[in-house]
Amino acid sequence: MIDSKIFNESSIILGTTLKTKAEVFEKLASYFYKNNYCDDTEMMIQEFWNREAEGSTAFINGIGIPHAKAEKINYPGICILKNNTGIEWDSLDGEDTSLFIALAIPEKGSSSIHLKMLSSVARKLADAEFKNNLLAAKSKKQIYELISSVEIV
Repeated sequence: MIDSKIFNESSIILGTTLKTKAEVFEKLASYFYKNNYCDDTEMMIQEFWNREAEGSTAFINGIGIPHAKAEKINYPGICILKNNTGIEWDSLDGEDTSLFIALAIPEKGSSSIHLKMLSSVARKLADAEFKNNLLAAKSKKQIYELISSVEIV
């Protein structure tokens, strides 16, 4: 189970009508800033862009895992953003992305936390039942129950 300081029901944003990557990054950075995961939204946005420059964080089936790692991130966090429509994200299957599982990773101790969070979420997304349930989830409670069941190991 994921620590509630890293992820809780208020970490889920539903029903957005964002149209671009830039808007998604702004929304995610705003969430992390407002909840004290970081002290600087512009830094978060830039770190999301820096990671995307290394390669797309979109997987398949409309799911992406954008993540930022930086010294100015106070503690690790997860934010789920489910947009009403897909956004072009250079995904592996060419499909637009509408479900974002964003990770904020502090630089200090990042190698272990970052890899554990990322690999645990990615591994769980390989489970077809989990992935389909996540994509079909309509409420924060449903998404929270699914994501919080991911064991960060």
